[in-house]
Amino acid sequence: MKKILYLDIVNDIKGKIEKGMMKPGDLLPSEHEMSEQYDVSRTTLRKSLALLVNEKYIYTIPGKGNYVCEPSSNQYQFYFDEIDSLKGEIEEVKLVSVGVITPGRKLMRELKIGSFEKVIKIQKAVEIKNEVIQYSTIYLPYQKGNPIVEDVINFANFHGIMEKGKLQFQLKKVLNIDIVNPPLEVRDRLNIDHDECCFLVSQNIISMEDGMPISYNEFFIKRNYFTLSAETTF
Repeated sequence: MKKILYLDIVNDIKGKIEKGMMKPGDLLPSEHEMSEQYDVSRTTLRKSLALLVNEKYIYTIPGKGNYVCEPSSNQYQFYFDEIDSLKGEIEEVKLVSVGVITPGRKLMRELKIGSFEKVIKIQKAVEIKNEVIQYSTIYLPYQKGNPIVEDVINFANFHGIMEKGKLQFQLKKVLNIDIVNPPLEVRDRLNIDHDECCFLVSQNIISMEDGMPISYNEFFIKRNYFTLSAETTF
C-alpha cells in the first residue's frame, strides 16, 4: 500500500475545492476523521492543514475547526518559466561562467547565510537568432560535493532539474518583477542602450521542508521577449 504523504493530502483537498466538491464556508471533517480517512498521524495531517492555510485554501477558527476560504478576485496565479515564458523559438542556452564568490549583504540576506560562507554563481545567456534576449544569474549556497552544481553546469534548465525530482522535497517559489536599467555587464550582454530598460525577474526558491533558501536567481529579459500572464485562483 502506498504511503500517504502530507503533500498528497494537500493536493487532494486542493483538488476538491477547485472542482467545487468543497465550497467556500464548508467545514472540513475533524482532525480525527481526516487522520483515519488518510491513514496518517495527527502530526502529518496538521502539516498538511498548515500548508493549506498558508496558501489560503482554508482558514481555522480555534475550537470550531477548519473552513474553506472564500475565493478572492484579487488573488492571481502567475506562470513563470525561465525558458517557456520567453517569446520566440529559443535557439541556444549558453553557460557563460561558473564560479565561487564571497557574498555581499544582498546575497547574505536572500540566501540566509553568513559572511564567512561561499556562494556558487552561475551565469547563462538565452539566444534567439544569435541575439541574447535573456541573461540570468543563479546563486546557490556552496556545499562541498553538492551534486546539484554538476547538474546545473551540465544542463541548461536548472529549474527543470529541480522539478523532475532531483531534490526530494517540496519547493516554494517567490517572484518579484521590475522594469530596471540593468548594470553594465547585463547591458553589454543584452546589447541595449545605456538609457534602455529591461525586465528583471527576481526569484527565490525555498525548501518547504525547513524553510531555507535553495537558490536566489535574477533573470534580465529584453522587453519585447517577455509577457507575464495570470488568472484568478480557485
